[in-house]
Amino acid sequence: MTRIAAAVTAILVSFCVSGCHSSPPAASHSDTPLRIELKQISADSATVDVVGLSPGDLSALSASTLTPDDWTALFRITVSDTDDADRPAVLGKYAVSDGVLRFTPRFPFDPGQRYDVRFDPARLPSTSAATWRTHIISTSVVLPATEARATTRVVAVFPGAEEVPENLLRMYIAFSAPMSLGGASGHVQLLDERERVVEDPFLPLDVDLWNEDRTRYTVLFDPGRVKRGILPNEEMGRALVAGRRYTLVVDDAWRDAAGQKLATPFRRAFRAGPPADHALDPQAWRIETPLAQTRDPLIVTFPAALDQALLQRALAVSLNSERVAGDVQTDNGETRWLFSPAAPWRAGEYQLHASSILEDVAGNRIGRPFEVDELAAGRLRSEARSAVLPFRVRDASAAQTSRSR
Repeated sequence: MTRIAAAVTAILVSFCVSGCHSSPPAASHSDTPLRIELKQISADSATVDVVGLSPGDLSALSASTLTPDDWTALFRITVSDTDDADRPAVLGKYAVSDGVLRFTPRFPFDPGQRYDVRFDPARLPSTSAATWRTHIISTSVVLPATEARATTRVVAVFPGAEEVPENLLRMYIAFSAPMSLGGASGHVQLLDERERVVEDPFLPLDVDLWNEDRTRYTVLFDPGRVKRGILPNEEMGRALVAGRRYTLVVDDAWRDAAGQKLATPFRRAFRAGPPADHALDPQAWRIETPLAQTRDPLIVTFPAALDQALLQRALAVSLNSERVAGDVQTDNGETRWLFSPAAPWRAGEYQLHASSILEDVAGNRIGRPFEVDELAAGRLRSEARSAVLPFRVRDASAAQTSRSR
């Protein structure tokens, strides 16, 4: 490992590219062959450089006012996960530095993850019409994976209930440590009760739906198959059918942020139940209030499971118009929300605020169902709304007096 690290400290990958031909690579204005280099700066920092541009080209780039789209059209880096031509570009900063055009990623490159690089000289801001500008440079680069024991694993999948509605809109896969930038393509499958792969259950996307620290990935079911009256639904039906059992499978080839495979594959079995078709009704929620001078949780129980990720941020507690700080947990298959205050409760009149973004696991919101036919018929409001539910926290003596009456 020490020998590898030393070798990659200066230049990990250097490619001189001339398309698919065997002829020598074209020369730039500087008569130096254009090439792509992946350069490691430190243990957790690397850049992708275009080497061989002339001083004139570099000066023109420095003085240019290229838009983000112009930069990615000129010099584009993408994750090599699929053959999809519409993969999003890796986010980062472009600059002329040390005599090269340099790309520095916003987040460090993942060891073991291959990245595709495309440089189009024809999009340089200088006006030269030299022949070499017609040759696009395409290659791939990779930081070697560290040699370590695989430890990252899937720790949970949400919804956590044994039964989910057949019009389930999304699932969350939670990991024990940060994962690589690559998405779930090729790593997640849905199997039916006979262990056959369910055809196209998920929505193909050109973005990776990670949370901020890349420990939770969102898998979206194709809404075109979920919604009634939509062509994919009519042609293929829903991916989940009430009364049948399914298994979500995550293979161990999915790599974590250190470039290691998962410690073990993961399987989560569940059953599909009847669809959830109705808008959320906060008046059906049950609130169990704590006593003052304690840090016992406020418990809110819902008739059916709500979206686990949205429950972390779409509900809030206030006292005298000021938000109460505290920690949120969910349990019972996301049918209970528990809020533990950072400081002991004070006696008083509180409010539970439910944001309009709150959804159940089928995408229904307060005052607005997910199904389009209900909205088209004009039977329900088309806009989701927020809600405020009052509750009272009593001190122990007042609560005892109330119970004795």
